[in-house]
Amino acid sequence: MTSPPAPAPSAEALDALPASVQTLIGGTGHLYASRDWLRVEEQVATEPPLYAWVDGDSAGDGHGDGAGAGTGAGRGGADGDGTAFAAAYRFDADSNPWPYARLDLFLRQLGLGEVEADAVLPAYLLGGRRPGHSRVLTTGRPAARAALLTRLVGHAAEAAAARGAASLAALYCDRSDDDLAAAFAAHGGVRVDSYTSFVLDLPGSSWDDRLASLPRKRRQNEIHDSRKLAESGVHYSIAPLTHADIDWIVPLELDLYSKYGNDYLVDEARALHRAYLDRLGPDALLLRAERDGAPVGFVSLVRKGATLYLRQAGFDQEACAGTPVYFGAVFHAAVQWAYAHGITSVDYSISADEVKLRRGCRALERDAWILPLSQGARDALRALR
Repeated sequence: MTSPPAPAPSAEALDALPASVQTLIGGTGHLYASRDWLRVEEQVATEPPLYAWVDGDSAGDGHGDGAGAGTGAGRGGADGDGTAFAAAYRFDADSNPWPYARLDLFLRQLGLGEVEADAVLPAYLLGGRRPGHSRVLTTGRPAARAALLTRLVGHAAEAAAARGAASLAALYCDRSDDDLAAAFAAHGGVRVDSYTSFVLDLPGSSWDDRLASLPRKRRQNEIHDSRKLAESGVHYSIAPLTHADIDWIVPLELDLYSKYGNDYLVDEARALHRAYLDRLGPDALLLRAERDGAPVGFVSLVRKGATLYLRQAGFDQEACAGTPVYFGAVFHAAVQWAYAHGITSVDYSISADEVKLRRGCRALERDAWILPLSQGARDALRALR
């Protein structure tokens, strides 16, 4: 008679992970599952991360990148099931009130009802807390992936519950990932529609190729915006982020959040930019917008392989009035830099759906899965509209 698999271990430090999981992490091409980004998250976390994994042995030689499809072809362990890994981050009622990561505010912002914080918090976000992406890494036989992920979700739930969590959630799962959906459903998870994420695949090899790919009216609008920006004295530059930049970009960032009714703690905003400097090195970039020689806006950029990720942004609304400074930054300057540096796709994360679709972005539909770990969480999720 076969014994049931032992519960997977969990850890609170990246260095404590076994070699097979370290290899899995090292093989990913996605920023938010990479070792450098996990280091960023460790540095900024107010509570230690929860790292959960399921491992056969260290024999796996393929890797998949999930909450997106897993494509591993390795042996992945003596029993053929493979290896899976995900990081999870804790949020409670005292955490940064960011509605795209704190579960109670996330559900409220989606219009699903007034969910009391003490019903669903503390919550651990499996696969990361960055909007648009919940990442779970797998290796092994594709046919075994659903069972592997089911074990991983179950073990992560056990570890989160042992740490006092009321729920485990993955807020930005690829809707096409049937294996991950099945894993959450097997443990009683609740699915809700999440925010769509957007990626721009760059056609050809130059900005002119990009313009040529657009419908005629959109192409004319882009050319008009470029001329208007040049005539108004707006200029852009992209260079590595520096410590001195943090002092002027954070106020602009928080002003932009406030404009859309969102709160964000200044200390956490500053800490995240400092972590970019400490952990991402030259891949942490700053797009600077100037008008008449004075800074009027910024966009944080992070390069990972052939993808450019647009992160935080902020603009002086008064100084930018009447001029499409934001659009020039994110759809012109960032894209032109990407072409010049061998980038083939630009990750635009979530929000402004119609704007991004009009400019040729590809929509990536997302689901949120929430697994209640307490009776209060079960009652709250049952009441969702």
